Amino acid sequence: MRLSIRAFATFDWRRFGQAHLPMVGVGVILFLMLLAALAPFIVSDPTQIEMRREVNGETVMPPYPPSQHNLFGTDQLGRDIFARVVYGLRTSLIVGILVRGLSMVAGTLLGLISGFFPRIVDDIIMRLTDIMLAFPVILLAMTVTAVLGPGLVTVCLALALVAWPDVARLVRGQVLAIKDQTYVEAARSVGAGNWRLLLRHVLPNCMGPIIVAFSMGIPGAIMYEAGLSFFGFGIQPPTPSLGSIISDGRGYITVAPWYPGFPGLVLTLLVLCVNLVGDGLIDVTSPRAARGERNRRSAD
Repeated sequence: MRLSIRAFATFDWRRFGQAHLPMVGVGVILFLMLLAALAPFIVSDPTQIEMRREVNGETVMPPYPPSQHNLFGTDQLGRDIFARVVYGLRTSLIVGILVRGLSMVAGTLLGLISGFFPRIVDDIIMRLTDIMLAFPVILLAMTVTAVLGPGLVTVCLALALVAWPDVARLVRGQVLAIKDQTYVEAARSVGAGNWRLLLRHVLPNCMGPIIVAFSMGIPGAIMYEAGLSFFGFGIQPPTPSLGSIISDGRGYITVAPWYPGFPGLVLTLLVLCVNLVGDGLIDVTSPRAARGERNRRSAD
């Protein structure tokens, strides 16, 4: 663990702090996370229905356009879209972080085993990985949720099940490049076992790509959850989800463009900012980029 922390601390975090776009992404993500965490205190009940409203002495039916009381307007049942987006944002963040976390744990473990242990173990794990990669991700996730029943837990398990193969291949490649290094052979010569070598010497030196893969995989998990909810295989009512809100609003896009529009913009903003942070982490953890920065400073 000490070696892992040390490897993490050697990343050039000052360069990350000096990069404007990644820092903007961090700021927006923190704001959205704070908004989602404080949802019960800053927005109304997302399930509250308002089927009639008096406007200038006339009775108006929903959906209602954006106004002072409904910043993003309402849906066809008069439910506040801003409140539903905030609660849906909470769902998307939970799914994105949890799914990517589970897939990273499974993929990292299998990648370490595949790259470090004998060839037969490597062949078995890689053939299983190839089989998983042969199936379209969204269709396989739909199949799992159809069998187990849609819901938050099922969606997380389904997406984690289909997201680990790319992580396993990434970690395996890193392990193959590291396991024959001199310091690994030196540790083996003094009696270190396989698991000690993996956890104390190999894994810490794979942390850079693993951290980047984690950050870059969160947008994909969020988008897949939105896609599943859009097609009715994801988060089920009354729990709001950005994908389900967009799906419900697609039939009103000509008469109430704010209905699918605002949730779509929030989803786009969230995914864009996470990708910006991922790009910044690539610069921080890339040895080539770090060497280029040191050479530039030396030249100055």
